[in-house]
Amino acid sequence: MSKSGISCLKLAASAVLLAIALIPLMRTSKAAGRVPAPPVSGADLSNEERILAKYFDDLVAYDKECTQIGKSARLVSADLDQVQRKSDDLKGRLSTVQDAIREVVRKLKAANEWDELDTNLVARITDSRDKSFFQQNSFKKLLEDSSNSFASHGNEISTPLDNLRRKVAQGTFSRSAEVQFVNASHHVPSAPFFAAGLKCLTANLRLGLLWRIGGKETTKTQNERICACSGGPSCATAAT
Repeated sequence: MSKSGISCLKLAASAVLLAIALIPLMRTSKAAGRVPAPPVSGADLSNEERILAKYFDDLVAYDKECTQIGKSARLVSADLDQVQRKSDDLKGRLSTVQDAIREVVRKLKAANEWDELDTNLVARITDSRDKSFFQQNSFKKLLEDSSNSFASHGNEISTPLDNLRRKVAQGTFSRSAEVQFVNASHHVPSAPFFAAGLKCLTANLRLGLLWRIGGKETTKTQNERICACSGGPSCATAAT
């Protein structure tokens, strides 16, 4: 073979080797040109969190509307039609929310996250007040209990509407009877119907899910949760 033929073969071999060497660099350049999707870690609970969030928002709106209507000097039955529909809707959705909570438990167990849920959740929380709450209150127990009993809270939803209906009935009394009713009402008021009840429970379930999926409450939702669970003078103002 001539020297020129040998030189051509060497050049061809060198070109092949160079192309092989450049393949990894080309792949790296292509990968760097697109934004990778964030990895999903563990069970996806975002849908269940949305269900609880919507239910909590609707509970808050219903509670505020009942409070506002209750300030009227006199009521008739027609004034309660709208809150009656909201009450019926909230009670009808209790089982749907309970099913969502059961799905949370199922997903966490399927992803092998259930046993260490409390420890891992507390480790995720950066808010000191929320961290303290979940150190003292097991999120696992909150989920487990709610997956069995959440739908049993229908009476709590009925309570403010029942109170309003009693006020409607008061309108049939004589003026003297009405005055006696008002005077007799000067007792220490009972706790808000949702205090440490359904609204507080829903807020805390949602809070745990928010931290679990990497989210965080808005200031508005945080204030509503604190009012639902702790009450206070500022909460009465917020309800107006």
